[in-house]
Amino acid sequence: MKKKKAGDLMKDSFYAEIMFGIESLIHERDEKAKRESDLTLKDTNVKSSIRKALGLLQGKPPKLDSSTLQNQWIGRLAVDLSGLGESMKADQNIERKDYILALLAVEDSLKTRREYEGHSRGYLDFLKRFIEQRRID
Repeated sequence: MKKKKAGDLMKDSFYAEIMFGIESLIHERDEKAKRESDLTLKDTNVKSSIRKALGLLQGKPPKLDSSTLQNQWIGRLAVDLSGLGESMKADQNIERKDYILALLAVEDSLKTRREYEGHSRGYLDFLKRFIEQRRID
């Protein structure tokens, strides 16, 4: 499956809504980790979760490591991201291929934001601002 740039898909309202759902889930799980376990996550943890979720969605179950809180979080988010794709398929008739394209675009956005912000939580910090602003609008 060809990877699409986040900016390209964000221009399409169909994909933008899928990506917003994905990014809202990531943001919620990040906030929950800070609140409940005082766990400070990094963009690399999100990227690992996305890669594992892609494996799940493509029928290639990834190895999930539960040896640390961070690894448990990565595995749970991967399962949740995969589950979101399945529920979008059932509830909104969003094809798996479209969800996977949106997930790949989120991964691309993560890379861009991390580089732009210049620190290990660049994407996660961006998401917090983005989600809060969208809720105000």
